[in-house]
Amino acid sequence: MSQPEEHPPGPFDMLRDKRAMVDTTVAPIAFVIVYTITKEVNIAAAVAVGIGIVLFVERLVRRKPVINAIGGLFAIALAAFIAVRSGNAEGFFWPKVAQQGGLFVIFAGSVAVRRPLTGFIVAQLYRADPEWQKIPEVRRVMSEYTLIWASLFLLRAVVFLVGILAGKVGFLGVAVLVMGLPAFGALLFFGYRWVPKRLEQLGAPDPRHPKPEPAP
Repeated sequence: MSQPEEHPPGPFDMLRDKRAMVDTTVAPIAFVIVYTITKEVNIAAAVAVGIGIVLFVERLVRRKPVINAIGGLFAIALAAFIAVRSGNAEGFFWPKVAQQGGLFVIFAGSVAVRRPLTGFIVAQLYRADPEWQKIPEVRRVMSEYTLIWASLFLLRAVVFLVGILAGKVGFLGVAVLVMGLPAFGALLFFGYRWVPKRLEQLGAPDPRHPKPEPAP
């Protein structure tokens, strides 16, 4: 019996990659710890890049999707390059400012063009009715939830920027840890509880529960 053909994961499939969320915090935290101990930017950068390479190889060995790992490795290498080039440890976090700022623009922009991004993500994950975006009440709730996510990205960008300008490397490490997976999980849990209640308040159908397919 032939094995089913495997396809590269799509962007929404990668949202299910819990390891990717964890992996993105390991290298920055290691960078901060090593720099705090050695006070050497080059050593801390080398350790961070080394961890990124190990995580990438580990995914290859386990035959797991490496798209996230490639992006993470590139981001770590870029951050390390900036830190080494500038000679300032806080320079390692400039890519995070750009990343979070970019995510803020994308999420807020999707609301501005009346295509709230969280609505598409929820619809894709739950195989919801693609016509959800034509229901004003559903679009309104998803726009509100998308703006909440955009606010988190903006807050992250501002916090990282303040830490960089203040030269507080330890603060930046704590920010990566606290505003990473915990904040992400808290906002997901909030959406899981708040979105259905908000939809019910407006009398709109929940896009997480698709309509049953008609019997043949």
